[in-house]
Amino acid sequence: MQVKVNDVEIDIDAGSTVEDAIKLTKAPYIKGSAIALIEGRQELESQVNKYKIVTTNGSIIIELVDNADILTNFWKDNYKKFIGTAIRWTTSNEVAIGSIVSNLEPSNEEHLYNRWDVIISLSSFSNEATHILFSKSKHRSVYGVPDQNKGIVATIVGGKRTVAKLKNTDTVTNIEPIIERKSVINSASVTDFSTVLKEGNELFTYMEVEANPQAPMSFEHFLKIIDDGTFKVDYESETFIGNYALKGLEKDTEIIEKRKRGAVTLRTQGNGVGRVYIYREDRVSVPTHNIIGYVTRGIQILDIVNENEKITVLTKPEKISTVSLTQKQADEYLDNLGIEHERDGITDDEAIIVAQEPNYTVDVDKERKVKTLGVPPHDFVEIELYDEESPSSVWYFKKITGLLNGDVGHLRVHMAIKPMKIIMFNAVNKEAKGLIPEKLPDGQVNAWEICVSNTACKNVGNIGIRFEDNSEFGPTGESFKSTNVIGRVVSGFDNLKAFKEGDTVYVKER
Repeated sequence: MQVKVNDVEIDIDAGSTVEDAIKLTKAPYIKGSAIALIEGRQELESQVNKYKIVTTNGSIIIELVDNADILTNFWKDNYKKFIGTAIRWTTSNEVAIGSIVSNLEPSNEEHLYNRWDVIISLSSFSNEATHILFSKSKHRSVYGVPDQNKGIVATIVGGKRTVAKLKNTDTVTNIEPIIERKSVINSASVTDFSTVLKEGNELFTYMEVEANPQAPMSFEHFLKIIDDGTFKVDYESETFIGNYALKGLEKDTEIIEKRKRGAVTLRTQGNGVGRVYIYREDRVSVPTHNIIGYVTRGIQILDIVNENEKITVLTKPEKISTVSLTQKQADEYLDNLGIEHERDGITDDEAIIVAQEPNYTVDVDKERKVKTLGVPPHDFVEIELYDEESPSSVWYFKKITGLLNGDVGHLRVHMAIKPMKIIMFNAVNKEAKGLIPEKLPDGQVNAWEICVSNTACKNVGNIGIRFEDNSEFGPTGESFKSTNVIGRVVSGFDNLKAFKEGDTVYVKER
């Protein structure tokens, strides 16, 4: 039998399951993500009530009426036949496209029509001259229409200026159904791997987002959110879904456009700054949202996914980052992508990259050239952070080090007290507000634990690490009730011991 997986038609044995189809096609999918199953294209289009009619002079959008099944069913079964037909005539009252042959029966009644009605007309009372008329004014006429709803099949809801511009030298180049969320919801379902597929089923396993080339910084923000290949749905409504993982991370305004269905946006101002939204329905542009990009595949999953679920996401372009690689690894990585590599800073093979220019994926993809800044391996420390146990303190640490934005962060050493085997880093007061007590030491601070002073003390936000266990005070000199444990060093111990006041420590998560 034939089914489609991510819009690609395949042959598969009868009785095959969703899991079989994913394995057969090697479809992009990360375990635990939502998937969507549509009964078939005919079922999906049966739920559609808007269509875009593309002409050589612009596009027109029509919406089918609710009370004329004979007419709307005729349109759904035959709209493709009007592709390639001409604008047959234009008058002060109507524009006609066609004609085609139909099996409709004409009537000879005169009717009153309103402006922007869409009418099925059987010219000369013959079904061999079936036309579609766009009403340009309120008027009365005899159009030989079928005996239902005065022949009115739809209403023009978009492209009204196009109707006024059409001439009899124009043609219809395409007609396509407009797939809205309600159309998908009525014909698709979230399913599981054991679901048995049927002939004509359409399965969607991932969503693809194409970058807006005018928003490189915002797109990089999005890439950080989907670092594990998935978009976690923290909120969903009829209008959009949202991810709040980087709420509070401020970005500059880049590009403001209408938030069309499938648009991915970044909030840059006001409450919720740093949140990312993906729109299920059209909304007007607002100055508080950058347009990151647009969903180009798998919008069906966007329509049916629920709060607290996740979506497998691919991007165009894919993330291009050399940060945290060695200079030699970057050579190989960039060569495979066909991108020129220039080494800067420490250029040895084993030097670790802490920055690249251009910084953003969109710009690298455009320029096809990268300059990488290397530092000695002994400037690096690998860490593990306790996101779930100390969420606000870990957020603070990631923000001030730059780990929220990139793969490598850095801290400037404030004090390195070798006799006490302690290293400390200064607070960033603006960001340190609200660091409530979270994961407190249990009887002692263990060697190599990363600690942050909380609001139970005056010097909130200081960061410290002890090189040996201590059962009296945290590494910032505070009592245990004022000390949040946010993670631990997992490699680079000797590197950390060697740092002195004023040095820069580079950190990356393992």
